[in-house]
Amino acid sequence: MAALYTATFVIGRQAVGGLAYFGMYALVGAVGCGIAIPLVWTVAVRRRPVSDLGITREALAPSLLLQVLFAGLLFVAISPNFAAADLASLAPLVALALCIGFFEAVFWRGWVLRRLEDSFGLLPAILVGSALYAAYHIGYGMGTGEIASLFFIGIMFSLAFSLTNSVFILWPLFQPLGQLVTLVRDGLDLPLLAALGFLEALALMWLLIYLAQRYYRRNIEQAAAG
Repeated sequence: MAALYTATFVIGRQAVGGLAYFGMYALVGAVGCGIAIPLVWTVAVRRRPVSDLGITREALAPSLLLQVLFAGLLFVAISPNFAAADLASLAPLVALALCIGFFEAVFWRGWVLRRLEDSFGLLPAILVGSALYAAYHIGYGMGTGEIASLFFIGIMFSLAFSLTNSVFILWPLFQPLGQLVTLVRDGLDLPLLAALGFLEALALMWLLIYLAQRYYRRNIEQAAAG
């Protein structure tokens, strides 16, 4: 939340042509805190595979099918929000939603929710995790009503994730779609070039995941050989 607050209120979106905001929000917040820290904790500290974060091929087909169903229902409910939006203005917002949607699915559901579930059980984990998820958005400057709404949105995403314990029941459609409508509703205007930056940040997340899994497999092989 500190990185998000710093990016939004200390740095601002216009500083250094938006590069400072992008660096703090996308690179430090999403890539660093949202993906790198859970990977280090899971692979290096707990010595577990990245699948422990819900990044897994297990239950991939049902996860994707359920995601399409959930996203379809959500789109029917929110489609009027996109009526006045043009493709050029949507492109950077879609890239942003994909990037942030992935980090939030991994961090809040794959890491926070599952670690809370290990300690307290599923129901307390969903409630506490959703409360933390809602509180995190204070960094956006959201009001009490929006924070309360995000608590229930967090419950919705957590319940969906718990069906298969896979981030692919949330990403790349279901959770990013919900975030996209929020971005459109709030009138966020980003240059088309910003889409490239957020897609590069997303690619960096996947590179870190690949390297973490390689590190885990190498350690397993060394342990077996030794």
